[in-house]
Amino acid sequence: MSDETNNQAVVVTDIRMPFFSMVIFMVKWAIAAIPAFFILTVFGVLTWAMLSGLLLSLTIGKNTDSIRTMGTETPSSVPISTEPKSPPTAESAYFPKLIVAGIMVEPSTRGGK
Repeated sequence: MSDETNNQAVVVTDIRMPFFSMVIFMVKWAIAAIPAFFILTVFGVLTWAMLSGLLLSLTIGKNTDSIRTMGTETPSSVPISTEPKSPPTAESAYFPKLIVAGIMVEPSTRGGK
Protein backbone atom coordinates (compact mmCIF):
# COMPACT_ATOMS: atom_id res chain seq x y z
CA MET A 1 0.00 0.00 0.00
CA SER A 2 1.11 3.51 -0.63
CA ASP A 3 1.45 6.25 2.02
CA GLU A 4 -1.19 8.41 0.35
CA THR A 5 -4.06 6.06 1.19
CA ASN A 6 -3.18 5.88 4.91
CA ASN A 7 -3.10 9.67 5.50
CA GLN A 8 -5.44 11.04 8.13
CA ALA A 9 -6.19 14.69 8.89
CA VAL A 10 -5.48 15.78 12.45
CA VAL A 11 -6.87 18.92 14.17
CA VAL A 12 -5.44 19.95 17.55
CA THR A 13 -8.16 21.49 19.68
CA ASP A 14 -6.52 21.68 23.11
CA ILE A 15 -3.14 21.33 24.79
CA ARG A 16 -3.21 20.30 28.41
CA MET A 17 -0.05 21.46 30.09
CA PRO A 18 0.59 22.55 33.68
CA PHE A 19 0.92 26.32 34.13
CA PHE A 20 4.52 26.34 35.44
CA SER A 21 5.64 23.98 32.70
CA MET A 22 4.17 26.42 30.17
CA VAL A 23 5.95 29.35 31.87
CA ILE A 24 9.28 27.50 31.74
CA PHE A 25 8.65 26.63 28.08
CA MET A 26 7.91 30.28 27.20
CA VAL A 27 11.00 31.54 29.07
CA LYS A 28 13.17 29.06 27.15
CA TRP A 29 11.47 30.19 23.95
CA ALA A 30 12.26 33.86 24.71
CA ILE A 31 15.89 33.06 25.55
CA ALA A 32 16.24 31.08 22.32
CA ALA A 33 14.91 34.06 20.35
CA ILE A 34 17.80 36.35 21.45
CA PRO A 35 20.52 34.74 19.27
CA ALA A 36 18.06 34.55 16.40
CA PHE A 37 17.44 38.29 16.75
CA PHE A 38 21.19 39.00 16.62
CA ILE A 39 21.66 36.80 13.56
CA LEU A 40 18.77 38.48 11.76
CA THR A 41 20.10 41.93 12.73
CA VAL A 42 23.57 41.15 11.29
CA PHE A 43 21.98 39.78 8.15
CA GLY A 44 19.79 42.88 7.81
CA VAL A 45 22.71 45.29 8.35
CA LEU A 46 24.86 43.51 5.77
CA THR A 47 22.03 43.43 3.25
CA TRP A 48 21.23 47.11 3.81
CA ALA A 49 24.92 48.06 3.48
CA MET A 50 25.26 46.17 0.22
CA LEU A 51 22.11 47.73 -1.24
CA SER A 52 23.12 51.21 -0.07
CA GLY A 53 26.58 50.83 -1.57
CA LEU A 54 25.14 49.60 -4.84
CA LEU A 55 22.66 52.46 -5.10
CA LEU A 56 25.28 55.00 -4.05
CA SER A 57 27.77 53.75 -6.62
CA LEU A 58 25.12 53.91 -9.34
CA THR A 59 24.13 57.49 -8.52
CA ILE A 60 27.52 59.07 -7.68
CA GLY A 61 29.50 57.37 -10.44
CA LYS A 62 27.60 59.29 -13.13
CA ASN A 63 28.06 62.74 -11.59
CA THR A 64 31.83 62.84 -11.02
CA ASP A 65 32.40 65.37 -13.83
CA SER A 66 30.66 68.16 -11.92
CA ILE A 67 32.47 67.59 -8.62
CA ARG A 68 35.31 70.01 -7.91
CA THR A 69 37.66 70.34 -4.97
CA MET A 70 36.62 72.54 -2.05
CA GLY A 71 33.06 72.70 -3.43
CA THR A 72 33.84 75.45 -5.96
CA GLU A 73 33.20 75.17 -9.66
CA THR A 74 34.90 77.27 -12.31
CA PRO A 75 32.71 78.14 -15.29
CA SER A 76 34.33 77.53 -18.65
CA SER A 77 33.91 81.23 -19.62
CA VAL A 78 36.27 82.40 -16.84
CA PRO A 79 39.98 82.38 -17.76
CA ILE A 80 42.05 80.27 -15.41
CA SER A 81 45.21 81.87 -13.98
CA THR A 82 48.47 80.02 -14.45
CA GLU A 83 50.07 81.65 -11.38
CA PRO A 84 50.76 79.29 -8.48
CA LYS A 85 48.21 79.76 -5.74
CA SER A 86 49.32 80.55 -2.23
CA PRO A 87 48.19 78.08 0.42
CA PRO A 88 44.98 79.12 2.14
CA THR A 89 45.18 80.68 5.56
CA ALA A 90 43.42 79.19 8.55
CA GLU A 91 40.81 81.95 8.49
CA SER A 92 39.93 81.40 4.85
CA ALA A 93 39.32 77.73 5.51
CA TYR A 94 36.58 78.58 8.02
CA PHE A 95 35.28 81.85 6.59
CA PRO A 96 35.84 81.83 2.82
CA LYS A 97 33.19 84.45 1.96
CA LEU A 98 32.86 86.41 5.19
CA ILE A 99 32.74 90.17 4.68
CA VAL A 100 32.75 92.47 7.70
CA ALA A 101 32.13 96.17 7.16
CA GLY A 102 31.17 99.11 9.34
CA ILE A 103 32.53 97.86 12.67
CA MET A 104 34.18 100.39 14.93
CA VAL A 105 36.29 99.37 17.91
CA GLU A 106 36.25 101.69 20.92
CA PRO A 107 38.71 101.63 23.82
CA SER A 108 37.65 99.68 26.86
CA THR A 109 36.41 101.53 29.92
CA ARG A 110 38.30 99.15 32.21
CA GLY A 111 41.69 100.53 31.32
CA GLY A 112 42.58 98.03 28.64
CA LYS A 113 43.92 98.86 25.24
